[in-house]
Amino acid sequence: MKKLFLFLLVSLLAIQQAIAQTHEKNTGQVEVFCGAELLYADTNWLRLFDVQVNATPGVRWHLGNDWTIAAQGLIPVVSDGYTYRDVHNKFWRGNMAVLSKQLHFNKVNQHVKLTGGWFSNKRYGADVRWMWPVTDWLLLQAQAGLTAYWMLGTDFKGNYRADLDESFTLTGMAGANVFLPSWNIEFRASVGRYVAGDYGSQVDVMRHFGHCTLLMFAQLRMGERLASEFDSYTHSTNGGFKVIMMLPPYKKSTKKWVVRPASNFRLTNNLRADQKPMKLYTTDPEENERELPMDVKWGINGDE
Repeated sequence: MKKLFLFLLVSLLAIQQAIAQTHEKNTGQVEVFCGAELLYADTNWLRLFDVQVNATPGVRWHLGNDWTIAAQGLIPVVSDGYTYRDVHNKFWRGNMAVLSKQLHFNKVNQHVKLTGGWFSNKRYGADVRWMWPVTDWLLLQAQAGLTAYWMLGTDFKGNYRADLDESFTLTGMAGANVFLPSWNIEFRASVGRYVAGDYGSQVDVMRHFGHCTLLMFAQLRMGERLASEFDSYTHSTNGGFKVIMMLPPYKKSTKKWVVRPASNFRLTNNLRADQKPMKLYTTDPEENERELPMDVKWGINGDE
C-alpha cells in the first residue's frame, strides 16, 4: 500500500505541474463517458459459456497545449462463471489513470506522445509513441514502454487488492501502415516485444466503412511458450477478427462539459482461448484499432 500511495503522490505532482504549465485560455473540455466490456469464453468444463460484463465509466480532461488527463474504472455488472479461479473480475477496480502530452513537429512531420500512469492490462509505468506520415498512403510508427503489474480493486465485502509490483518489463513495437483510399482498405504490419516477455509479429487487414471497421489479423509468436491453465502453448500462431463500431454522437462537441456514451464498441474473436501472448496495453480509455492513438491526420482521418 505504501508503494501505491507513493506512486499516486508522484502522479498528482506531475498533474499539478502540467496544469501549472497550461494557460487558462487553452484549457479544454471535460468529457464524461461510459461504455461496456463483454467477455465470454468456452473454457470452463463446469458450464457451456462463461460471461463477464463490465461497465466502463471514464473521464477525460483536455488541459490545453496537448496535455490530457484520463481515467477509467471497471464495474462488474454480470460475472457468471467467468474465470472462476480469479475473484478480481468481481471487483470494482481501476483500469486506467494517465497523464499524456502530444508533441507535433509539423515542419518535419514527426509526432510523439508521452504517457505516464496506470495503463490497461494491469500495467503501470511510462510509454512513448512515435509516428511519421511519410506519404498519404504510408505511415511508420513505433512504441516503447517500461511497465510493471498493478491492481487496485474491492468487492465492498472486505475483500480487496492493492498491488504495485516493481518488476518492470521493457516492451516495444515497430511497424508500418499502408492505406489504399480508393477502397478504404488499410494494411498494418508490426513486430514487437510484449508484456509477458514474448516476441512476435502481426499483420492486420482492415476494411473501413462510414462508422465501422472490419479487421482480420494473424500473429506469429516467437521465443519460449508461456504456460496456461487452458493451453500448453505448443503452437506459435494465432488469428481472428475484430469489429470496431463507432458510437454516436460522431461529431465532437465544443461544450465545456460533455456527457456521452463511449466513442466505440469493439468485438474481438481469437482462435486461441487464452489471450496472454502478444499483449501490450492501451494508454487511453477509448483507444481502438480504427483510430490512430494520437492526433495525426492520416488514413481515414486525413481529411478531418
